[in-house]
Amino acid sequence: MQLTTDGLYKRLFKNSPGNILVLEPGSLRIIDVTEAYLKATATRESDIVGKLLFEVFPDNPEDVEADGVKILAKSLQRVQLLKTTDIMGVQRYPIRIANGQYEERFWSPVNIPILNDAGEIEFIMHRAEDITTIVKKVTGQATVGELNSNISTEVLDIILRSQELQLVLSKLKEYEARMRTAERLLKLGAWEFNVKTGKLSWSEQVFDIYDIPVGESARDLAGYFALVHPDDRDASLAVYAEFEEKKASQIEFEHRVIGRDGEVRYIKGAGERHALADGEIIVGYVQNITTLVRTRRQLSQAEHMLRLAGEKARLGGWRVELSSGSTIWTPETAVIHDMPATYSPASVEEAIQYYVPESRAVIEKAFDACARLGVEFDVICQLQTPLGRHPWVRAIGIAERDEQGKIVAVQGAFQDITALHEAQTKAEEAERQRLNILESINDAFFAIDTEWKFTYLNEQCNTLLERSKGELLGRNIWSEFPHAVGTVFQRQYENAMNNQETSRFQSFYPPLEKWFDVSAYPIPDGVAVYFRDVTRERTRQEQLRLVEAALSRQNDMVMITEAGSLEGPDGPKIVYVNDAFDRLTGYAKDEAIGKTPRFLQGIGSDRQVLSRMRNALTKFEPIRSEVLNYTKSGEPYWVELDITPLFDESGHCTHFVAVERDITQRKHNEDDLRQAQERYQLIAKATNDVIWDWDFSSNKVWWNETVSSVYGYALTEMEPGPESWSRRIHPEDLERVLESIHQVIDGEGELWTGEYRFLRGDGQYAHVSDRGYVFRNEAGSATRMVGSMVDITERLEMERRLRESQKLEAVGHLTGGVAHDFNNLLTVIMGNAEMLAELGTDPNLRAMADMTLAAAQRGAELTSRLLAFARRQPLNPQATDINQLVQAMRALIRPTLPEDIEFELVPDPDLGIAEVDAGELDTALLNLVVNARDAMPNGGKLTIETANAVLDSHYTSHHPEVVPGEYVMIAVSDTGSGMDAQTASRAFEPFFTTKAVGKGSGLGLSMVFGFTKQSGGHLKIYSEPGEGTSVKLYFPRVRGAQPAGSMPLGELTPEGGTEHILIAEDDDLVLQHLERQLRSLGYRVTAVTSGPEALKALKVHSDVDLLLTDIIMPGGMNGRELADQVRAIYPSLKILFSSGYTENAIVHHGRLDPGVNLLSKPYTRLELATRVRLALTKTSRPS
Repeated sequence: MQLTTDGLYKRLFKNSPGNILVLEPGSLRIIDVTEAYLKATATRESDIVGKLLFEVFPDNPEDVEADGVKILAKSLQRVQLLKTTDIMGVQRYPIRIANGQYEERFWSPVNIPILNDAGEIEFIMHRAEDITTIVKKVTGQATVGELNSNISTEVLDIILRSQELQLVLSKLKEYEARMRTAERLLKLGAWEFNVKTGKLSWSEQVFDIYDIPVGESARDLAGYFALVHPDDRDASLAVYAEFEEKKASQIEFEHRVIGRDGEVRYIKGAGERHALADGEIIVGYVQNITTLVRTRRQLSQAEHMLRLAGEKARLGGWRVELSSGSTIWTPETAVIHDMPATYSPASVEEAIQYYVPESRAVIEKAFDACARLGVEFDVICQLQTPLGRHPWVRAIGIAERDEQGKIVAVQGAFQDITALHEAQTKAEEAERQRLNILESINDAFFAIDTEWKFTYLNEQCNTLLERSKGELLGRNIWSEFPHAVGTVFQRQYENAMNNQETSRFQSFYPPLEKWFDVSAYPIPDGVAVYFRDVTRERTRQEQLRLVEAALSRQNDMVMITEAGSLEGPDGPKIVYVNDAFDRLTGYAKDEAIGKTPRFLQGIGSDRQVLSRMRNALTKFEPIRSEVLNYTKSGEPYWVELDITPLFDESGHCTHFVAVERDITQRKHNEDDLRQAQERYQLIAKATNDVIWDWDFSSNKVWWNETVSSVYGYALTEMEPGPESWSRRIHPEDLERVLESIHQVIDGEGELWTGEYRFLRGDGQYAHVSDRGYVFRNEAGSATRMVGSMVDITERLEMERRLRESQKLEAVGHLTGGVAHDFNNLLTVIMGNAEMLAELGTDPNLRAMADMTLAAAQRGAELTSRLLAFARRQPLNPQATDINQLVQAMRALIRPTLPEDIEFELVPDPDLGIAEVDAGELDTALLNLVVNARDAMPNGGKLTIETANAVLDSHYTSHHPEVVPGEYVMIAVSDTGSGMDAQTASRAFEPFFTTKAVGKGSGLGLSMVFGFTKQSGGHLKIYSEPGEGTSVKLYFPRVRGAQPAGSMPLGELTPEGGTEHILIAEDDDLVLQHLERQLRSLGYRVTAVTSGPEALKALKVHSDVDLLLTDIIMPGGMNGRELADQVRAIYPSLKILFSSGYTENAIVHHGRLDPGVNLLSKPYTRLELATRVRLALTKTSRPS
């Protein structure tokens, strides 16, 4: 708000009509300027603000007679010296125009000082009205030259000022009126002494000051001195003589006079000499200072008592001279600081060090504000004395100014208030506890003093009186609540205050339309009033009276008892019962009259209820309750009773009236209903289903607590109606579900079922199965529907995963069956094609062999991808540095990309180690790179990024197949065409492709998916149409493992040997091909077609160095079983497995068993030679 106000004032000043400059005193620097001034002087604000006045507006250097600067400077000097406004005469002051020339102007300037709160000049306002046009009009001169030649400045000034005389006279009259007012208010007497004539005159106030009858004429000088007290007359004459002798301009005097009543009065006067044309006069004022003088005496007398009080009250003083910085302590102040009485600190800084650290900033701020701005202070702080004490002190300071108003010193008082502070702390705590008690009580409370003013109100009082504390505290109760005047409220309050008696009463206050139960207690300083709103109770009492009249003719029982003692065994006594009492209880009226109602009670009567009733009746308050009583025959019966106290005219309770209704059957019904509800609640809690109950008459829906545990909604969050259900149904399901349920409700059906998606509290949708049963009335209309909702999300997910697993299993079996035979054929084809390519000399034949080899390799790749998707590809995972692997692939990836695709590799330098099959990961990454390349036909950017990742429990809760933990992540991202959500959901299906026919097999991403899952990893695809795709592979991170070294097969050459190799292969073509290849490498070969034959061959040939066996073979013994028997008999014999499909013989959980050497079909001659050589030279045995 301050900024808004300042801005408003600035705009007002800027647009004011006067030509005004605001100047800084002393330097005469321009601070601000109005728009009118800028226009009059043809200047801009940026050219003059911040610059010196005479720098901006100098005299014309070519005008030798120019004196504008000199005259204006003198006027501004007078303003700063006298702090009064200076109205200058007409001034000739040229201004400099745009072309640098000076233009003659005439001005009427006024310089006004703007004073601050301390009386110092803060700004000078210079107002200069351009009167050039007026001057020309008055003189009739067209040019300044003519003006200067034909009229003098003095004459011009007289002409222009003639119109101001009336204004000046008006101001003089106003000044005289103000002076008279000042004399009256300040009790000053004005006097005037004509030196030449010796005549002394004075104002009416002087008569009163000197106690002279108003009718007497003023005295001459001698007559005046005759009024002076004889003891002061000589001194007064001497003062006047010195004034005349030195011709001083001013005189001050002080003396006594004796009034007509004999009382001595002290007079102080001052005068000033003024020269007139015909002589001199002395004008001045006198003042009665009798009170001041007597006060001085009293202060002098009190000084000694003050010093004594300072010692006793531990009160001292202090003073700081700002010019020298010297600090003075009185002895009392020094003693408070535990210092010698003569001690004073060297500086303010040293004095402040006696305060505890948390108090130093407080005293520093207070002292600084006082020293700089004159702000008085009174603060309470804590000291730390050299003796280790920490007294509480009160420091008071005020500023002292010199005659010019400058602050020259700060002085004040200093008091040790430790005892007071401790007492005040205890008192405040006690008061706080008392107020807490008053605020915590249920009754309203207020206190009034002896003048009937509110001194305290609690919050409950504010509520009942509908008024705030601020409105009532310190106000008179009868002024604030005039309708209470003359009522029972005033009479009872006055009784409590005047007679010191407690008053209790109930009364109605019409303005608030409330009945109050009031207790007024006398207290030492007034009255304390407790009251409560009993309007509802009174209403109930009135209703009970009406019911009493009605029940006298009804079947309800009416009983009236005396309001006697409730504690005695015989009271209160029954004085009346109606006929219904006889019918209900079996007791005749004569048997009940004179007895207490307790005779109807028995063993089953609730003692707590009876106690509550007794407490209410003790207070003469109405009570309603339900009580179990017994008939004359001993049969229990329930009654609902209303007991009302009856008061006489004096306000005393005389009787209690009880109206009782037989509610025995209702209580039985309530018990049955409660039991039914308890059973329903127990059933609702016992089930895991969400139970709901829809009441069509009220259109309200009830939910059991299971909705919180299953769907995450607090019961308070659920809307009351069916919108609590419909608003959470998936928008795509809503219309279908509502239509189906209303078909049942609006029809004649009793059962509704439906499956749909229901919104959870966390924003996810659950799949639910819901069923509801409709209850109908006799007309067949639906009145209620109760149902149960079951979350089937996990069941559907399990079904989906089961279908996926079954599909995968089917593909696996299909793939495995095909792969075994297909890989056997490819092995023969690839081997023969290689040999033809190596041995053939005919170029055409060689080209055909290469073509055959390429086709076989493509078939092998398809088989491998199918096995990878089915997660039946045998993997040989090793600790792998993914960064190193990806770096090694850079040279392979770049040539596959066109020049308009940018390739960036972003490795994480702190990447962890993963256990993967490096060769299969190479293939997977190449598949992703090729897909990314094909998605960017018009160029783009391909990025491969590695990073460490943590998949926490929150993530895995949405991906159940993922194990939470640390992972190594590889992301392949492109800026290509991207995919929509439906396409992305099918991206990993085998044979699914978005490419043109013949451009893709649809197995690339399937292979990546299968390989990642088989490696224990996780795969996620992110894609948006037109934005690109990012595929992220997550592999479990391995701690403490070192990456294994590897050598690409491409760097090896086929190497043979002379060892003896035993081949076990059931496929004749493969067997012949393998035997021929090994012999061509120099090995000795023995070939068999089954496991048993191999065991026989080993018995015959004792020099076999290597068993090369197929895994899947007929004859009741597969390759793994053969190897196990061979290992048991010939532990040193090396074993190499070969298969196109391994199933579970040597592969478990997708990985090769430890120590197993495998030659996967189909293979090239180089792969065969390398694997055989490695198996022969390997030292470790298969485990």
